[in-house]
Amino acid sequence: FICTQAVDCLNDVLSVVGPSVKPYQPPGLWEMATSGRGILAAYEEDIGALYYRRGMYTFIKRTVPPPSLMIFDGSNRDQCEVKRLKTNTPLQALVMMNDPTVLEAALALSDKLLQTKAGPEAVVAAGFERIICRKPEKKELDILVDYYKDKLTAFNKKGDKVDQLLKVGRYKPLTTSKKELAALMQVIEVIYNMEEAITKT
Repeated sequence: FICTQAVDCLNDVLSVVGPSVKPYQPPGLWEMATSGRGILAAYEEDIGALYYRRGMYTFIKRTVPPPSLMIFDGSNRDQCEVKRLKTNTPLQALVMMNDPTVLEAALALSDKLLQTKAGPEAVVAAGFERIICRKPEKKELDILVDYYKDKLTAFNKKGDKVDQLLKVGRYKPLTTSKKELAALMQVIEVIYNMEEAITKT
């Protein structure tokens, strides 16, 4: 799942081992499939550094597995799976475009890229290489930079949509230019949704 590749952008949580953690989950989902008793009766999201641990540390309850992991063919833990399946469904696209984990990762990476004070081409290329693990071809870079400029122009005309877009997760960006941040965040989301990012890395 792609968000695990960018989780270090959120809070630089690179420590290994430790107890399971509880990241984002749709509200009420856990409670709908529980007996209502014991310590697992309600889902309580972790806070602080635990919030940004890699996906392999996610707490899994067999009756209520994390929905985003299941959509991306995560094991249901009923049996050992030697090889993970690779499917392609519309639900995966919806997760990549709307899941708060992905959106917050895009926000955090955009913030860190803009802090370098580089130009649009350099910033977009750096984001592309970090996610896809290769340099973008000229045509790819031109398309993404044009998209960035289009979004920046749109946000300059309708600034009221910027705050709504950036209001995701708990990450607090340091970049002062909210419009540039929102525009780059949209570009990073596009890169996250590339086939290479989801199934080939």
